[in-house]
Amino acid sequence: MLGTAAAQAIGNLVTPAVQAGDGIIGCLGRKYGYVRNLSENIVILEREERYLLSKEADVTTLLDRKEQIMERTRECTTWLDEVQEMKGKIQELRNRYQNTSRCLCGLCPFPSLLKLGKTTVTKTAEVIDLKNRVDKITIMVERASTSPIPIIRKHPEKISNVPSLDEHVEMLIKLLKDDKLKRIGVWGLPGVGKTTVMEKLNNKVHEIQLFDYIFWITLTKGGSVTKIQLAILEQLKVEVKGIHDSDQMADIISEILVNKKYLLLLDEVFSEINLKEVGIHDDHEHGAVIFAYRDRDFCCLMDDHIKIERLSNDDAKNLFRKIVGNIMDRPTYKKIADRLLKECSGMPIVIKLIASILRNEDDPAVWRHLLSNMQSPDTEPVQELQEVYKAFKLIYDKLPMDKKPCLLYWAFFPPDYEAYQEYLIECWKAEQFIVEARKLGDARDKGHAIIREFEKKSLLERGRKAGHFKMPLFLRRMALKIMYQEEKDSKFLVGDGEEIEEQPSEEEWEGVQRVSLISQKLYNLPCRPVCTKISTLLLQKNPSLTKIPESFFEYMCDLRVLDLYDTRIISLTSSISSLINLRVLYLNNCSELVELPPELEKLKSLEILDLRSTGILTLPEQLAQLSSLKCLRVSFKQNFGCPNHINGQQEEMIPSNVIASLSSLQELSIDVNFKNQIWNQIVDRVAEEVASLEALTSLCFYFPRLSCFETFIENCISWKKNSMGWEGNGFRSFRILVGNQKADKFLGFDFFGYTAERHLRFSVVEEDIPFALLKILNKALSFELIGHHHFKNLSVFGTEYLKEVEACTIEECNAIESIIDGGIATGVSFEFLQKLHLINLPKLVSICKGSIDSTSLTKLTTLTLKSCPKLKCLFPGDMVQLLCHLQDLQVEDCSAIKEIIEDGIIVQSEALPRLKNMELCNLPRLFSVCEDASFEWPSLEIMKIKTCPELTDLPFSVENAPKLKVIECTRIWWSKLNDSVKDRLKDLPSFT
Repeated sequence: MLGTAAAQAIGNLVTPAVQAGDGIIGCLGRKYGYVRNLSENIVILEREERYLLSKEADVTTLLDRKEQIMERTRECTTWLDEVQEMKGKIQELRNRYQNTSRCLCGLCPFPSLLKLGKTTVTKTAEVIDLKNRVDKITIMVERASTSPIPIIRKHPEKISNVPSLDEHVEMLIKLLKDDKLKRIGVWGLPGVGKTTVMEKLNNKVHEIQLFDYIFWITLTKGGSVTKIQLAILEQLKVEVKGIHDSDQMADIISEILVNKKYLLLLDEVFSEINLKEVGIHDDHEHGAVIFAYRDRDFCCLMDDHIKIERLSNDDAKNLFRKIVGNIMDRPTYKKIADRLLKECSGMPIVIKLIASILRNEDDPAVWRHLLSNMQSPDTEPVQELQEVYKAFKLIYDKLPMDKKPCLLYWAFFPPDYEAYQEYLIECWKAEQFIVEARKLGDARDKGHAIIREFEKKSLLERGRKAGHFKMPLFLRRMALKIMYQEEKDSKFLVGDGEEIEEQPSEEEWEGVQRVSLISQKLYNLPCRPVCTKISTLLLQKNPSLTKIPESFFEYMCDLRVLDLYDTRIISLTSSISSLINLRVLYLNNCSELVELPPELEKLKSLEILDLRSTGILTLPEQLAQLSSLKCLRVSFKQNFGCPNHINGQQEEMIPSNVIASLSSLQELSIDVNFKNQIWNQIVDRVAEEVASLEALTSLCFYFPRLSCFETFIENCISWKKNSMGWEGNGFRSFRILVGNQKADKFLGFDFFGYTAERHLRFSVVEEDIPFALLKILNKALSFELIGHHHFKNLSVFGTEYLKEVEACTIEECNAIESIIDGGIATGVSFEFLQKLHLINLPKLVSICKGSIDSTSLTKLTTLTLKSCPKLKCLFPGDMVQLLCHLQDLQVEDCSAIKEIIEDGIIVQSEALPRLKNMELCNLPRLFSVCEDASFEWPSLEIMKIKTCPELTDLPFSVENAPKLKVIECTRIWWSKLNDSVKDRLKDLPSFT
């Protein structure tokens, strides 16, 4: 039976001669209409045929595009067969019409025309019905072959002896269980175990059936989108013959995976990959991608990431022992094994390669030879390490040309040497690695960017002190090898951080370009080494070096960096006048050096001079002749009371006009002990000279009196005009101390080691707030308020003057009752504060008083309270909700405190989400950490408890504190805990 549309079409096609007729007349009229409208109906039939053929073409295109992943249904096949049959019938009908048209002149019989006319109308209706029917059928269904594919198991190195790598696998599995995390990064140095972790993860997620589809793709030497697509389609067993268009493959992949649980593992990623072009989209709700890469820059593209660190010493030894056996513990081999492991720098791939070479090798000479080969910078790496060397070389080769010498310069420092970043940058600038920066500040900015890039590429690691970095030993060896390879015509004299057996001879010095004999127990220098090309001379940390030969510097006219830090030299030779190109001179910590030679004035190129912690009591007047000097660091800590006398004449600590004459000076640090009475006598005059320096951008200075400080701020030319990208005026960096200090509390300047670029310490007993103080405070990143007895809180300064403060210490301020007073403060208080230390505040009753803005203190990571005897509750009310970034909490010697989190308040579940370490010490009345049993501690790892006798309950369990590793406490205190607590936490106590 024809459908409605077809029936309507017949009505449109038939045009009866007599619309109102009936009976025989009506019948004849309709028959006549079939004949009379034949031509028009043929046209309509051909039009509907074209529509049908268009539908057929659409279906065929869809089949062609998806036949790799889907298959046509039987009803689709039937429909296509009917279309083919219909095309044949229409062609037959068209032929009949053409024959009929040719014989019309001969009066073709009416019955034949009538039959053709009726057939045309009927076929047209059938065509329309066939065309519409395709919209009601299922064209394609998923192929049976696209059901979950077998997982390709990997065979990683067994890491049972390397717990740290196992921990990374578990962490990744935890991240993968969060559907919100679509892109996860695994990054680290070449050879630290990224591939091993990925392979282990591949097998683990299969075992726990976390995903239905797991794809593993290694992008060695880079990888294109097409390469990834082909690998995915191959694992899906999708036929790709005849498909050359990447977009088409992306559509196929996306349609297959859109509702599937899949994991894509991409190993050895070298460049950014556009996953959308692959066919992997963020709206794939159950899909995840893990990238393994070397460059930290990729981390910004990830939802989360983990870094694969080098192995710990214990893990490294266990891995090495598993391969070579217990032979490494024999006395003959133990020392060699320890040094070999040191050379391996905790990198699993290197450890395995070295251990494999020595497996079953019981000749210690072979062990020693291998160690010698690894330590020698001018020999090719052993065959087994060639690939590791190439991996490092690949990273090096991709560095911009101006950054390569900066990286290789690290090779001149001993193994595991932690160098301060500012020191390195000064050396780089002196060596002209950083040439476009005329100002020291600009050079420091560029140097910081270079160091961050090296760190992101895992070429450097952060040291133990703030701002210090070191290069892993194995990479240092690689850098040395590259340097010897690329600079074959150059000669270097580089120590290895261990005591040298023989002092370098004069012949060894001859023709050297750079010398680094740091910490070598050097006590002797050649008399007159011929080294006219030398540019760097690093002799620091050699306390046995007491004398420099008179003619030592004569052939060093091209020397740019001279470091004599922490030597015991008594004087500088007159031949220092030959150093006409010297740019940096480090004499800091040369405690036996009491004066500088007159020839110092010849160093017209000198830009940086460090005289801190020397025996020099008086700056020489010749210093004023150093017209290029941009940075001067000096300290006077030995001369506390008496004037300095030289040759029977009294000498000034800083002669008049010496500082004022240094017109190029950009950075100045004068470190003086607060007991130095001579400083108190000359500070006004020195401050006036400093205020006249127009180029000054960085200052470390001690103002014993508030009046001197106020005068300086009022008159300082550089403070008024020096705009370093901030709104308004100020220094690029400063460490300013105002007011007298107590002997046991005084902290001397540490220009290199201090973390904050802009630090203010105020210790003046002044009832009113000096405007000069607010000017500095407005720019300070770190603020110390010491020994003040009038301010009840910091809100009196105004939130706008504390807005940039990141670290704050309040100590021995007897009037302080709270830090923030909501009744005074307006707006956000301490918006960027990260560290807050509250020490010896006898009247402190709360950190926050009254209602404060909900975004105050939200960046706080460290909170320390010591000796605050009136504080009863640490986090009352809603304060705990503000501390969403708090990581470290220490509460000590607070005799009145009873609870950490106030009982009875409603605490939201996300409070303290990042708290890792909590230390409670000497709190005699503390009885509660938190009474709310539903409170969660998702990040807490270490809990330290000492002398808290009333604390008999802890709110922690495996469920609410899943990362808690240890509770450090005494055995006696643990024994007095509630039994239920001890049962919950039975595996965690560590008794002290």
